[in-house]
Amino acid sequence: MFSLVKKNTAFFIPYFIFLLAGGILLLLYGKTVVTLSINKYNNPTADFFFKNWTSLGLGIMIIPVGLILAFVRFRYMLISLVAFVLTFIINDSLKSLFHTPRPLAVFNQLHQSLHLVPGVEMYSWNSFPSGHTATGFCMFCLLALYTKNNLWKTICFIIALLIAYSRMYLSEHFLEDVYAASIIGVVCALFTYKYFMDAKMFSKFANTLDKPLIKLKKEK
Repeated sequence: MFSLVKKNTAFFIPYFIFLLAGGILLLLYGKTVVTLSINKYNNPTADFFFKNWTSLGLGIMIIPVGLILAFVRFRYMLISLVAFVLTFIINDSLKSLFHTPRPLAVFNQLHQSLHLVPGVEMYSWNSFPSGHTATGFCMFCLLALYTKNNLWKTICFIIALLIAYSRMYLSEHFLEDVYAASIIGVVCALFTYKYFMDAKMFSKFANTLDKPLIKLKKEK
């Protein structure tokens, strides 16, 4: 696993910096202070951007991503589907287990108003961890593992980070929610990728798994 992380430092170095910085912010200030600090820096352009950007973390993204990857390398599609499902099961199980209040519910109790983006459906419960963030980090961590281009690896991290930030900007989640969710997504991506790339049980199917779908059709 360490070698896999080492080969993809363009993604993991900024990710570890995020984990360090996020951990320090939570320890020093706590989730409510961080949320209020993010919430006060808003404008119509950011409202529009993050309202739409956050959709990249929807679970439905598994369908277009999986279809595109099938035409790149069939094994990538398989890895992505399994990683997405694993991420969903773990993340939603934790949501049900903790059943924590979301920012709107917390600040309503504190009689503290928040800037809310028009047109965004707000929820009150199941805040921890963030489903959009877990999906986003799982998906873009995998895409970083699939590409050999270091610039694209870093871009994948930035996209995932902006998904996480969008959840806080929209007042749907706290920093601790996206922090934990990012770890869930990344760990699921790493273990699934390593298993399906290394497992001996798939070696006899390598000729099929490592071809794009379009070539499989031509061979038939």
